[in-house]
Amino acid sequence: MYRFFSFLILFLIVSLHVEAQGPGAPERQLTVVRVNRPMGEQVQVERIAYFTEHIGLTPEEAQLFWPIYNEMDKKRTALFDERAAIIHKFMNDQQSLSDKQIDEQLKRLTAIQQEESMLPVEYDAKFRKVLSARKVMSLYVAEMGFRNYLLQTMRNRRPAENP
Repeated sequence: MYRFFSFLILFLIVSLHVEAQGPGAPERQLTVVRVNRPMGEQVQVERIAYFTEHIGLTPEEAQLFWPIYNEMDKKRTALFDERAAIIHKFMNDQQSLSDKQIDEQLKRLTAIQQEESMLPVEYDAKFRKVLSARKVMSLYVAEMGFRNYLLQTMRNRRPAENP
């Protein structure tokens, strides 16, 4: 389960582009820019094909499975985005934040982590209603395999560095 969340975090971090002002700038601001939509849509198409093949979803199972998986993924992404916003706010405004505000942000970060840790419990039960235990386990294996596939694809797309 830890690897699953590590993959999610890595995947979402890779999908973000972070820029900061140079050292001579009066204020350092951290800006998060989302990667263009077509890339995200292409990853989604590849994920659907990869999962369908590796889990062995029938058309009937896929029709029931994907809305549940997409709901889980949407919640997971929302939690990640909220966590990232809190961290970026702290990084950009830490000098102006009071200890009370920082304490509130820490409490929310802890709550977000707790919500993230409950997602697999909640959705495992939902997946088991539409898939066999074998296919649910295959889902978790496919998520890890897809992460590795994406990382390998990114490595292969990286231009060769000049020695």
